[in-house]
Amino acid sequence: MKKASHPISYMALAVLAMAMTACGGTPAVTPSPEASQPTTQTLKLVTVRIGAGVTEGALKASVPGSEVLVFDHATSRAVLSVPETRGTLQAASLNSLSLGALDAGVLAVEPNVVVSAPDDVQAMGMTTWAGGATTWAGGMTTWAGGALTWAGGASFLDASTMADVQAYWNRLELSRAHTLMPEKGTGIKVAVIDTGVDLAHPLLQNSLDTTLDWDFVGNDDSPAEETALDSGKYGHGTATVGIILQMAPNTKIQMYRALKPDGSGSMDKVVAAVNKAVANGARVINMSLGTTSDSSALNTAIAAALAKGIVVVNSVGNAGTEGLLYPSRKLDSASFAATSGLIGVGSVTKDLKRSSFSQYALNMSLTAPGEQVLTTYPGSKLMRATGTSFAAPAVTGAVALAMSAGVTNVSTLSTGLRTSVTPNQDVTFNSKLGTGTLNVGSFADLYR
Repeated sequence: MKKASHPISYMALAVLAMAMTACGGTPAVTPSPEASQPTTQTLKLVTVRIGAGVTEGALKASVPGSEVLVFDHATSRAVLSVPETRGTLQAASLNSLSLGALDAGVLAVEPNVVVSAPDDVQAMGMTTWAGGATTWAGGMTTWAGGALTWAGGASFLDASTMADVQAYWNRLELSRAHTLMPEKGTGIKVAVIDTGVDLAHPLLQNSLDTTLDWDFVGNDDSPAEETALDSGKYGHGTATVGIILQMAPNTKIQMYRALKPDGSGSMDKVVAAVNKAVANGARVINMSLGTTSDSSALNTAIAAALAKGIVVVNSVGNAGTEGLLYPSRKLDSASFAATSGLIGVGSVTKDLKRSSFSQYALNMSLTAPGEQVLTTYPGSKLMRATGTSFAAPAVTGAVALAMSAGVTNVSTLSTGLRTSVTPNQDVTFNSKLGTGTLNVGSFADLYR
């Protein structure tokens, strides 16, 4: 993986690769994963149409041993994870298990694919702060909102780094947005589905909602990053959270750990995390993750979130090729219209040209700066993060900012994001980089 270069001396700590990601309509569909996609050995994900009279308990009882991952009458869909204990699991065999007696029917049966990041050596440069403070010992007043000072008033960043951070904020016109929307995300819950978070990081204190988070990997209520300094994605979730809070410092972050330190996770855990975020009142969901395989189960979970007015922001992938990773791949399709509230975000350089690693396509929503973004890292440290994983959370934070100012319609937010952009400057790729680069100030101008 490439390491960040900077005039200040940095100590290499870890290298990340790009972020992972990831309504059924045709009965008895069995999606086929691409050959490169591994699967778990024991579960199938089953998407089911449910009638108004079907209850969650009755559905679960109809398929012994199953777990209900999503149950949503608004979209008439549910998702089950089903142990494959009777040989090949198919729609016909499920319908024979008394699903037919309910007002329910199988729409799709799919493997429980492993969601993981591609091995792109340019995906992410990860370094730790060595030229300044590595711990704040309670002396920090705030991380985001423009103040990067000790309680006594002295900046803990040297002048060069501070100038770089200000240049990033200026590119996004963040100061103007905060002036227009002084709520700065107050009252908005943002769900982050990722590798976990450093629960003790001094710059994240008072920003984490530890009553509503969950670790789907360890199956407990402490979604902390696992200490594995040499594994590829360690710190990925902590970095994502730090960027969101720069945009909307008063939001509360719900952390849902669905990915291991190496960046891999199973689709059932991602689906369950989306469903948990919806149930716990999240208004925005950040998924800096992806996969090459479409999933009826995740489509169902995302559709249920959108139907409840939740915006879902997704990174588009770091392979540097045309075509987006799923779920962004489904944008502007029969599954998710461009204004549905699903947002696919790519990365650009400081001069608004496509980052060499960023994937691109005609159906991308927009871009954001995604190279060498200063953010938080486990162990009370800072890092410079590069990848579409770190472009997406800037958009997530912008949405939370607008929501705190009373803008709640997902179509309005989707349209506003795409019409308030700064034009990109990439002659070769402009038509496939969405409408332009995030401009938080112009976005705020639409509503204040």
